[in-house]
Amino acid sequence: MSIEKNFKKAAKEILNISTRPDDKTLLMLYSLYKQATEGDVSGGLPISGGIPAIAKYRAWKKQKGKSSEDAMAEYTEHVAVLLERSEQISEIESWNGRTVLISGASRGLGRAMALRFAEEGANLVLLGRTLESDDGKGSLKETAEEVESAGGKAIVAVCDVRNDEDVIAAVQTGVDSFGGIDAVICNAGALFIAPFDETPLKRFDLVHEVNIRASFSLCQAALPYLRKSDNGRILVICPPPSLDPKWYKGTIAYTISKFSMSMLVLGLSEELSGDGIAVNGMWPATTIDTAAVRYNKALGGEEMVRRSRKPRIVADAAFAIMSKSGEVTGGFHTDESILRAEGVEDFDQYAVEPGMDLQPDYYL
Repeated sequence: MSIEKNFKKAAKEILNISTRPDDKTLLMLYSLYKQATEGDVSGGLPISGGIPAIAKYRAWKKQKGKSSEDAMAEYTEHVAVLLERSEQISEIESWNGRTVLISGASRGLGRAMALRFAEEGANLVLLGRTLESDDGKGSLKETAEEVESAGGKAIVAVCDVRNDEDVIAAVQTGVDSFGGIDAVICNAGALFIAPFDETPLKRFDLVHEVNIRASFSLCQAALPYLRKSDNGRILVICPPPSLDPKWYKGTIAYTISKFSMSMLVLGLSEELSGDGIAVNGMWPATTIDTAAVRYNKALGGEEMVRRSRKPRIVADAAFAIMSKSGEVTGGFHTDESILRAEGVEDFDQYAVEPGMDLQPDYYL
């Protein structure tokens, strides 16, 4: 088949691609198509057309001097890659041998999610600050031992997620141990609840460094390896974004940091759609029996624990949403909504004390 016929065929096929390429890729395809069919760009900068028209003009101008045949060949090649990648975007039927990196994995939700993926034979890269502990609250070593017992493989990386070098080294540890990274769960979090005038700036910095900056840093460090995976996944433990002032009153610093994580989901899901990397946000529908609830009297302590669910519900939901097709991206889910969509009806199995009225989590 001639270059021109291949080009025309590719131009038709790209219209039916199941996953929309990112803006950068679309601009590249546009510029190659225009160069192939019309030659070098002419005229001045189309300012009246706004930013989209200017972006298209500049992309086309970069192809100046390229022959029609070369532009057709490049266009056809890029479309072939996109079509092949689109065909690969599917549900993950097996996690056996896939590698999942989880921050905040020494206890609570992080440990529960690690164990759920371990049950499916996954490799776990466990990030946290506590290698060993004698306070009964959990450690990376304990999580790793449980992961191995559950059927997975584990490597630990003692890591302060506020430190860029620690984050990069942790990702590299996972790559060196298992050959790559297929999924990242941004779970590490810092909690500080106080009114605006009672929030020291060092606490403002803490929640932002651990919640949003660390999530940004971790995703960025892992991205080259997620792109190499046939089904990359990112899950961010964050609430659905909201501008309702009731969620900000008395919790401004913390809330801004958590909703910033939600904005990260929106941005990354759009930017990485062309790479077949699904990015989603998830938040517990009710309070969960974790250290943040159990040992924090301000949040209710033991009484709140009785009205909470077990971490397993978050783990099951994380596994379900991350196993879905890469086309399921950019969404904000609760653990309960995910599992209901999977057909789960018995939620008493997740209750700390079945029959107790459950406490809805914040932001819902």
